[in-house]
Parts: sequence; structure tokens; C-alpha cells
Amino acid sequence: GGGATSGTWTIVSGGGTLGHTVSTTNPDTVSYIPTAGFSGTITLRLTTDLVGTCDAVSATKTITVSPAPTVDAGLAQTICADDSVALAGTVGGSATSGTWSGGTGTFNPDNTTLNAYYIPSAAEIAAGTVTLTLTTDDPPGLCTAVSEDVQFTIDPTVIVEAGLNDTICQGSSVVLA
Repeated sequence: GGGATSGTWTIVSGGGTLGHTVSTTNPDTVSYIPTAGFSGTITLRLTTDLVGTCDAVSATKTITVSPAPTVDAGLAQTICADDSVALAGTVGGSATSGTWSGGTGTFNPDNTTLNAYYIPSAAEIAAGTVTLTLTTDDPPGLCTAVSEDVQFTIDPTVIVEAGLNDTICQGSSVVLA
């Protein structure tokens, strides 16, 4: 503004690159790209080019880069129809919590506990499978939630029948069925 018609952006501290660092008549169009995996604070400076007898002036801008949220729903498991699934979800990056969804069974103690137990419904037991999704609940703001699915196989309950009780005479044999 004022008598300045162009300026140059520079990185004062932090990681990353500018879309271009040459003077431009519209410094609003310069983009900043953080270094891959960088999270923290970056300080940029916009300095006006010299205009006649006036000295160049500058202003700084601070950008906070939050780590991208991450989610891991754990490994697929096979359980028996009369068992529950021990969930092993984790969230990371800027995410601190998550919610389980999917399925028609029951979460114990609830679906916001990352290491909850899941008790399959009768329909899931009959189908032999259930897929659950873990989704990050935060961070609020610019970072979007991420999710991951995990599938569990449900084997039918094992059944055994030894047959009816028998009474035999000593020295005799019995056929087991």
C-alpha cells in the first residue's frame, strides 16, 4: 500500500518453500508450501520494494501448521460367534479422540473408547462378518477428519455332541458316536 507497488515474501523461520520469491506486483498471489511432515510455526516476511526516496518497509505473518490427523483401526481379526472383539484403534497427529461406527452390535463401554470391546449382533453372526470404521473426532478447524475400516470375521460357534450315556457290563465294549 501507500507508494509501494510491489513486494517480496521471504521465509524468516520454519520449513517450506514459497511458490515464487521474485518481486511481484501482486504479492497476494504467492503461495507457501510447508516442508513435508513439518508441523510448528513459520514466520514469513513481506518487504516492499524501494519506491523513489522512501525506505522499504516490511511486515511479518505467522502461520501455525498442525500435524495432519492420523487413524489406525487395528488389524482384522477372526473371532468365534460367542466372543467379543477387542478393538485396538489409535489416533495421532493433531487428533486426540475418535469414534467407532458401523455394525449393529454393541460397544462396551461405548463407541468413543478406542480400545473398547465390540459384541456382534445376531445378524452379524449369521452373516459371518462385520466392518467397523474408526473416525477422528478432531482437530477442529482446517484439518479434516480421517477414518479407516477394519473387518472382522465371525466363525460359527463350535458345537460338540458326545451322544447318550450308556451302561455296559464289565469286559464289554461300547461304540462311541
